[in-house]
Amino acid sequence: MPFPLLLNTTDTVAETKMKTTASVVKLTTEQVEKLKKTTNNNNNQVRFSTYEVVTTHLWRCACKARGLDDVQPTVIRLPGDIRNRINPPLPQNYFGNALAVALTPICYVKDIVNEPLSYGAGKIREAIGLVSNPEYIRSHLDFIRCQESLDFIRTSIVENGKAKAATFYGNPNMNITSWMSMPVYEADFGWGKPLFFGPALVLPDGRLYIMRSSSGDGSLLVSVHLQSRHMELFKNFFYQDLP
Repeated sequence: MPFPLLLNTTDTVAETKMKTTASVVKLTTEQVEKLKKTTNNNNNQVRFSTYEVVTTHLWRCACKARGLDDVQPTVIRLPGDIRNRINPPLPQNYFGNALAVALTPICYVKDIVNEPLSYGAGKIREAIGLVSNPEYIRSHLDFIRCQESLDFIRTSIVENGKAKAATFYGNPNMNITSWMSMPVYEADFGWGKPLFFGPALVLPDGRLYIMRSSSGDGSLLVSVHLQSRHMELFKNFFYQDLP
């Protein structure tokens, strides 16, 4: 499924040229729990996870900060860990990523912004369901297996020594990755345990990473990479719209 474009545009050229900036926002344990309670109170049949709830909040804030039209289509791209879902399993000494990516169904901004958080969280869950589906995972593996060369994967990330994004995941869309399960604060390379973990460069528009904080109290950090013109509004909505 192709990524939705901004209304009245035919490509992403103009958006990819926009200056981006990075920022880190924080959710306390209490704020996370209130978000989950608010979301789950709107749906008695489904209990949404921290990732689903926080991602929906981020999606909503980005739609508002970007000033998108009510009928603008938008999606979230999410990478999912398939390390324990591959059959036959990966070798125990395998070192590297094992990911499959999925997109939410196409949504409209008016629904993401105005419907209860459970609406967006449900769309996130649909995408997660794909990454958990053995047939979907097999389709990823079959695609890779049929390629004569995998250079296109390498050059989609780095080419001629420079980072690049082969596909634009930004405005009006987002790519939101969970690093919450990574035990990064247990690492000690001789200088003690880390005080902070996160991306070390400014990434293209629409890349967000949800991480545990070093405090170990359940609070979260979100590394946000957006167009500079949208960042301050995003941060305002991020805290202002918390329940």
